[in-house]
Amino acid sequence: MEDHATEPAEAEPHLERRRVLVALGGAFVGAAALVAVAVVNGDDFERALDLLTTEAVLALAALHLIALVFRAFAWNLCLRAAEREVPPAELHASSSARFLADTVVPTYIGAWVRIGLLRRMLGDRSPTVGQMLLADVVLLLVEAGITIVLAVGVTFTADIDWWWPLIPAGLAALGLWGALAARKRFADRPFVRVLDVLSQSRRLWILTSLLVVVLILQPIRFAIALNALGYDASAVESMGAFLVTSIYGALPIGPSPASAGATQSVLGGDVGAAAAMGVVLAGTAVIAALAYLSVAWPGYLARRRRSAESREVPSEGGA
Repeated sequence: MEDHATEPAEAEPHLERRRVLVALGGAFVGAAALVAVAVVNGDDFERALDLLTTEAVLALAALHLIALVFRAFAWNLCLRAAEREVPPAELHASSSARFLADTVVPTYIGAWVRIGLLRRMLGDRSPTVGQMLLADVVLLLVEAGITIVLAVGVTFTADIDWWWPLIPAGLAALGLWGALAARKRFADRPFVRVLDVLSQSRRLWILTSLLVVVLILQPIRFAIALNALGYDASAVESMGAFLVTSIYGALPIGPSPASAGATQSVLGGDVGAAAAMGVVLAGTAVIAALAYLSVAWPGYLARRRRSAESREVPSEGGA
C-alpha cells in the first residue's frame, strides 16, 4: 500500500539556499548588464522601442498566454499518468503564479512556487514533490526532442554549423538516460509513475502536440518582436534566435539577457536594439503571466468559497 504522505526523500520540500542564491544573483547580474547595455546604447535602444506598436505588444502577450496555458495542461497530463491529476482551478492558479515567478527569476524557483501552493491548496490530495518535479523533467525531455527536430531543420535551411543540433541532442540523451535510470532504481516509488506518460501512446501524442504548439508559438513571437523593432528577420532567423535563446536560458542570467544575447549572436546589428528585444519579450511575458494570474486566481477563490459554503450549510431539523 502506497503511503502518499511519507514518501522517502519527499517528506518536506525545501529550497536549496545555495541554488536559490545562484539563481537570484545570476538574474540580478544579467538584468544589471542589460540595463548597462541599454544605457550605453540609449539612442539605439530608444529608436527600436519607438518602432513598437500596441498591436505588436498585444500579439506578443496573447501568444505567450496561450503557450502558458498549454504548458499547464501538458504538465497536468504527466500527473494524470500517475493518477495524481490536479483539479483545474488549482492547476491554473498555481501555474500562473509559477510562470510569473519564472519570468522574473530564471531556472527552477517557479517550480517550487507551484509546489508550495499546491501543497497548501490540496493538502494530502496534492501530488508528491517528486511527482511534480518529475512532471517538469518529462516536459523538458519532450521539448528537447521537438527542439532537436527544429534545430536540424534550421541547420539545413540556414548558414549554421552542422554540429549545432548536437547540443540539444546531447542534453536530451543525458536527460533520457537519467529518467530511465531513475525509473529502474526507484521502481517502487509513486513518483516514478509520472514516466508512464512516455509509454502511453495516446497521452504521449497529446503531450507532444501541446508542447509543439508551445514551442512553435515562441519563434512566432520572436518574428513579431524582431520585425516590430526594425529587424528584417526571416522565419529561419527568428527560429534560430529562439533556439539560441533556449540554450542561453539554461544559464541563470534571466530571460531578458538570454533573448538579447541570442538576438545579437544570430542577427547582429545594433546592441541597443538587441537589448530592446530582450526587454520587449520579457515585458510581454510578464503581461501574459499577470493576465493568466488575474483570471485564474478569482476562479480558484470563488470555487474555494463555494466549497466552504457547501460544507457549512446547517442541517435543518437536526438536534
